[in-house]
Amino acid sequence: MPCTCNQCVAGILSPRMLLRLERTAASSAEMVQDSMPAFQGDLPVHDPEVYLLDYVPPELRVEVARPFAVGFANAMATAAYLARQRQLPKPRMVAQMMGIVPGLDKSATKAFTDKGGVPEYALDAVLARMEEEHEAAGDGSFIQDEANAKALEALPQCRNDDQFQLLRQQLFANSDFWPCGPYSFDDEDWGQEGGEGEDDGWVHYDTSNWKPPAAAAAGGAAAPPAAGGGGP
Repeated sequence: MPCTCNQCVAGILSPRMLLRLERTAASSAEMVQDSMPAFQGDLPVHDPEVYLLDYVPPELRVEVARPFAVGFANAMATAAYLARQRQLPKPRMVAQMMGIVPGLDKSATKAFTDKGGVPEYALDAVLARMEEEHEAAGDGSFIQDEANAKALEALPQCRNDDQFQLLRQQLFANSDFWPCGPYSFDDEDWGQEGGEGEDDGWVHYDTSNWKPPAAAAAGGAAAPPAAGGGGP
């Protein structure tokens, strides 16, 4: 949508959405760190109960070591850092900055990326939480914090306020895939003992081979059927 405040970052991220993104990403990074179980050194744990880690696909959660989880938090902290600099935290920018943002554990960032972790997972989690805490789309918990409410009130309104789908489209436009968490984890599928888990109330889809329309189109159209190949 056209910006109406003349202050949108990249023409789409309004001051109020920028504030939500920066503060939600920063607090999410802290909550990931605070929710970590008692890891035994760097020994991995099977699918640990770490805040928002279910936005990482299950194949990466079979065995999770503490550095991987810290790296996941680093991606969120980097997104917050970029938002404070009034930059749109696209995944490639986050990936480039994760190793140089002051105060972040560079070895944990490397552990996260070496195992297949990408910023898209962290950004997907942050955006989902932004919507969940929105006063109209969610439970309104973001503005229940008095500091957040006052900060929002001080910023100009814009047509791009609360345009979550637009923000997702712009963030992931050049990504190799479109993240669609949270992802369920079935122990039986991954060789773990135990019965089926409890129903968490979500409808989960297999999105492992899904790509945005632009990426799919780049792969070329399907070949037409051979002549005379029809049925009787």
